[in-house]
This record gives sequence, structure tokens and C-alpha cells, in this order.
Amino acid sequence: MLKLLKYEWKACARICLPLYAVELLVAFINRLLYSDIGSKLLYGIPSIVMTMLYAAIMVALFVVTAVVLVQRFYKNLLGSEGYLMFTLPVSVSQHILSKAVMALVMGVLSFVAALVSIDLLSHGMSVGQGFVSLLRNLSAYPSDIPFMLEGILWFVLTALACVLFIYLCIALGHLAKKHRLLMAFVWYFVLSTAVQVIGLFVMMASAEKTIAASHAVLVFLNGMGAAGVHVIMLTLCLVSAAAGAVCFAGTRYILTHKLNLE
Repeated sequence: MLKLLKYEWKACARICLPLYAVELLVAFINRLLYSDIGSKLLYGIPSIVMTMLYAAIMVALFVVTAVVLVQRFYKNLLGSEGYLMFTLPVSVSQHILSKAVMALVMGVLSFVAALVSIDLLSHGMSVGQGFVSLLRNLSAYPSDIPFMLEGILWFVLTALACVLFIYLCIALGHLAKKHRLLMAFVWYFVLSTAVQVIGLFVMMASAEKTIAASHAVLVFLNGMGAAGVHVIMLTLCLVSAAAGAVCFAGTRYILTHKLNLE
């Protein structure tokens, strides 16, 4: 598993990290151009051009990261490279988990790079100052630490569930004989729409009962105080974990029993 993660890191980092570095460099140049001297240079044209470039790279940062991570799963396991990957002495579960974990890591890094670049442009309270302020508040109120940890856990589980959902759609699209990548997009649209429609239908069909039950739950949790917030957060974590588990199981089943690399 560690070797798979190392291999994935090298493959993703050689494309994504240079882009993150360029984003920070452009942000730093923009910071210099925003000064009084920089804004008057050539009537402010360099400042306008660099601002547009910064915005374009910011969009590319997230788009390229997403494309690379999807491509790594599709080509590495479902493309011609799959013949080699599935001969390695590792299980299908390890292949899927290594891709998902690295997708989460690179997603977090892209988000951090975006925040740092905004920090470089900031003239008010920076991201770094906000982080220091958060640490001070946590040290002053240590009872808030469990809430923060639960929030982080929920974010990680939700992000992994989203990644695994995309992998499931790609695997389902691979079952088609032609236009497999297109079918992956179709499956993503169909499944995501179906989940939303079913959820909305259930809520509308039992609106009165749902409202009454929600009110009763809120009254109960309000009586519990801080413990009620913990119950809510842990419930959200369980829901995200269950959704991820379903997507993981579906992807694993297809790669184990329905894989066709032709």
C-alpha cells in the first residue's frame, strides 16, 4: 500500500506541484504590482494582465488537479496500464484506496495553495493570521477541540465519498462496449440526479412526518446541549462513511468481476 501511495504521489506531484508553485509566484508578482509604484507602471496594464493570469491559473489549478486524479484512475486501472497494475501483488481494494487517498491529498494541497496565494494578495487579515487566531481560541477553549476534530473527520469522509462516487461512475461507464468515458459522465449525471430526486421525493411524500420528526429531534438535541452537536456531527460522519462504503463496494465489485481491459 505504501509503495502504491509513493508511486501515485510521484505521478501526481510532477504535474500538480509545478502548477501550484506557478500560482504562488503569480500571486507574489501581483502583490508587488498592487503597490503604488506597480499600479502606475505602464498605465497599470501589467497589473491588469497579471490579475487576469492569476484568475486563469486559479481555475486551472482545480481543473488540472481534478483531471489528473480522474485520469490516474481511468488510465492506470481501466486502460492499457491495467494489465501491469493488476499483476502486482496487491489487492483491488488497495488499488482503489491508494487512488482515493492520493486524490484527497492532492485536493487538500490545491486548496492550501489557493489559500496561500490569496494570503499573498491579502491586505487585510491574512489566512495565516486567521489560523493563528483559531489556535489561540482553541487553547483558550479546549472544549471546542472535539468539535473541530469531528468537523475535520466529516470533511475527510465526505471528500473520500465524493472521490469514490466518481470512481464508481467511471467503473460503470467502463462496462459499456463503446464511448466508455462518455458513459462515465452519463452515469455521473444519472446517479447524482437520481439521488437528488429520490431524496426530494421522500421529503415531499412524508413532509408532515419529516417536519414533526425533525422538530422532535431538534428539541431532544437542544436539551442535550453540546452532546447534541456531537450526535449530529457523528451522524453526518456515519452517513458520509456509509455513502463512501457503498461506492467503494460497487467499484471493487466491477474491477474484480466485470473488468474488461480490451
